[in-house]
Amino acid sequence: MIASIASIESYPDLATSEAEYVLLPDVIFLTVEDGSARLLNMGGGFHAMPAVGARMLRETLANGTAAAVARIAADYGVTHEQLQGDLTLFLRDLESQGLLRSRGNREDRRSVRLGLARLLLAPAIHGTHRCLRSPEAKARVLLSLARLSFAAFGWTPTVAVWRKAHAHLPVRQAGAGDAGTISALDRIVRTSAASHPVAVACKERALCSFSLARAAGLHASIVVGVDLFPITGHCWCEVGTHALGDNRTRCDTFTPVARWDNNET
Repeated sequence: MIASIASIESYPDLATSEAEYVLLPDVIFLTVEDGSARLLNMGGGFHAMPAVGARMLRETLANGTAAAVARIAADYGVTHEQLQGDLTLFLRDLESQGLLRSRGNREDRRSVRLGLARLLLAPAIHGTHRCLRSPEAKARVLLSLARLSFAAFGWTPTVAVWRKAHAHLPVRQAGAGDAGTISALDRIVRTSAASHPVAVACKERALCSFSLARAAGLHASIVVGVDLFPITGHCWCEVGTHALGDNRTRCDTFTPVARWDNNET
């Protein structure tokens, strides 16, 4: 029997006042039914760990390193010194991979990136919808903006700014009467992505679809899903039951682990 995802958590869900470490904002902690875990870095990549590693990380994030050492050492019958050494090396490895940070390590660079993203991206998105009449032209520009956004600012600032840039638009849930609009938008995104001069991935298609759907007054969500075996990830835009600009059947093979909708929070 193939194990499935048992729980899904992300920063700041696991951050407590007692913990010296926190996951970075782009990281999602997936616990698997067999006790192992995966860290999904929205900037790209996965980190797999066995059950003991998952236990060490969860205890550290929830209760701090001292409590983690005391509890796990007692459960496994090892000395505090031995477990402390193993835990220190484990946490350093996660830090070096950009998955974890100590509370004393300030995130000035992330704040700067978010500020720059707000300054540059929001006007570009607004200008695209205001100045371009052709939906196809809008889609091509939005795909380019999405690619530049991810390359320059990373996942969290990009998604935050794109959501905020559309927060002022009125929204409604898609209904039967919106089938024609959804079909047209789906075709536009697919065609524009296929003919784009630069290869665009699922993340860019999802942001482009989200923007076009919001501009059409439709409720939209950016969804990230995971398939554990073999471990792969996918991102798409949902409008009602539709995977806009994507293959619904393929999207359904992934377990959704995170969702960002029209709200900023």
